[in-house]
Amino acid sequence: MRVLIAIGCDSYDNPPLGSLTGAENDAATIFEHLVTKNWGDYDQRQSKLLLSPTMAALRSTIEAALFSGQPVEELTLFFAGHGGVKDNSYFLCLKDTDVGTMSLNALSMTQLFAWITEAKIRHTNLIVDACHAGGVVHDIGVLLNPHVIGKAGSLAVSILAAAGSDEYAGESGGAGHCTSALMSCLRGETLVQTTRPSLDLVEVGQVVSRTMQGTGQSPVCWGINLFGISQLSKNPSFSGGSAHISETFPGLASDGAGNEHIREASDAIWEQYLSLTREFDPERFLDVVQPVCTKLEAEPAVAAAFVTGLATTFGARIAATADHFDVARLQSACAVALLPMAASSTHCADAIMQLSKEVVESIGEGTDQLLAEFSENTYTLLSKDGGVADFYFLPLRLMSILGWLGAAVHIRTISGESMAAIAPKAANLVHLIMAHCSNSIVPMSDEMTPFFVSFAAAAEALGCQEELEAISGLLLRILHQRGGRIADPGLSGNDALRFLTAVTEGRHDDFRNILANPTSLLPAVLLVMDRSGLADIADGAMKGFDHININIFVPKDFSTFGAGVIEDGTNFSLNIGHTVFSVSDLVAEWSKIEEHLSASAILASPAVRISNVLASLLRPDRVAWFLITGQAAKTS
Repeated sequence: MRVLIAIGCDSYDNPPLGSLTGAENDAATIFEHLVTKNWGDYDQRQSKLLLSPTMAALRSTIEAALFSGQPVEELTLFFAGHGGVKDNSYFLCLKDTDVGTMSLNALSMTQLFAWITEAKIRHTNLIVDACHAGGVVHDIGVLLNPHVIGKAGSLAVSILAAAGSDEYAGESGGAGHCTSALMSCLRGETLVQTTRPSLDLVEVGQVVSRTMQGTGQSPVCWGINLFGISQLSKNPSFSGGSAHISETFPGLASDGAGNEHIREASDAIWEQYLSLTREFDPERFLDVVQPVCTKLEAEPAVAAAFVTGLATTFGARIAATADHFDVARLQSACAVALLPMAASSTHCADAIMQLSKEVVESIGEGTDQLLAEFSENTYTLLSKDGGVADFYFLPLRLMSILGWLGAAVHIRTISGESMAAIAPKAANLVHLIMAHCSNSIVPMSDEMTPFFVSFAAAAEALGCQEELEAISGLLLRILHQRGGRIADPGLSGNDALRFLTAVTEGRHDDFRNILANPTSLLPAVLLVMDRSGLADIADGAMKGFDHININIFVPKDFSTFGAGVIEDGTNFSLNIGHTVFSVSDLVAEWSKIEEHLSASAILASPAVRISNVLASLLRPDRVAWFLITGQAAKTS
């Protein structure tokens, strides 16, 4: 059951709390839209509208709504009125609140969260249109305390606070500014998204925050949903036609056995969420989420809901603090977490396809962001701190961007969708990178391989074949100068400096323990050059790679391609100057590998194929070699 409690408090008995004119209107507007007009699928009997209630009236309403009827799966609590922070806790002020004794006659967030926990509510949406509402975050310790709201309760909480902790919430025309912006989203006047039948409070809150920039009022929105997407209301802009909220993830039971597996991992997931003020680490995220999904294999609908909920709430938090390519990495990690169930569960396959659409949108937004930054500063891709580190990490950053642009093309191609919205601007970004950063297209680490392969396989669709030939030539030239030597994936800063120093001074023996042996980048470059009609150039460099070991790995089961360690597969290892002597020899061996790849029936699944591409970019110690199968070589 879904319940809305909407509270608007205009009248106050005790100064200095003065009367308001729009709080009751705001609560009534929210209630009418979500309950009376049924845009929220909320239970009309259990949901309540309270206008200027006392603390006793609110308490009795909460008791009746949460503890006297059917179990509440999703609670939305809306409050408009006065609010404030006292003794490091945030309070909602009611008609009889006395600021001197707020613990007795005002609703603290600590008390509210305790009620939510005791009622075992799966999702809670909290909307506070009050002054200093950002002070709600003072109570985050309550959320993180497992003794209060941990394993036995729900950590699915989304919060929209109308103003920062040091700001006032304004009203005009009998309505709060934040509530007006919120209602514009709920009515479809302001677009939030078109791909799901329901709206999540976090994604709505992000739009509200953006629309209110520059108004002197900065809404704060955050949340984490462990049991699926928070379903605040129906989405009037849903492109799939009319649908009930419950159809977002059919069959998801509030008391399913799988929920306990999610609760067991809640502390680790919260830690991941709180760390998002730093750069998003997809491998750390997968190390936490994949074990949960493994335990949920018997309940794929729960797994799909769990992962998609994380994608929505984590994605909104990342978008507020980092670039859109990081949002794409998060969405990709969520898709990869479902990969083992993609072929057996339509729930998981559908979730992967939905997530992949969002990946393309995020890559497009990241591309727009970089194009705008390039127009202002041609050095935009240098790190903020600059220095020697960029000599190693800038080439990796450039190849990563190229690989993600390629991924957008592959997703669209595999899904059978148009590339009109992404291809032109992706090609523009490739042109700018080559115009301003080509000197930094340098082979540094074997972790560049999956990104290079992703871009190479997409270059023709992007109209960037000339750029691909230039990039391949740059990589081959430096590899030849270094005798094919390249660093292992994932070097620390100290080892990266060691590698740079050694290759600069020609002391190759000094970094053997951090050397990629065998390497996957060299065969990738040679094969791509053969496909590009540059086999004669590549052949001329082969002597310089004498005794270099190269390797192409093919997993036995592509449903395991996103695992931290792929336990079963075939390493096609070759030695230049011993097993192969020319590019044509390598191509002959590659044709055998292509047969191996073509024999994998599971790759016929679009969800499996897409999530394999994404897995190779998130865990770059593996390569989606199938992307370059079946491509005929051009004549030299």
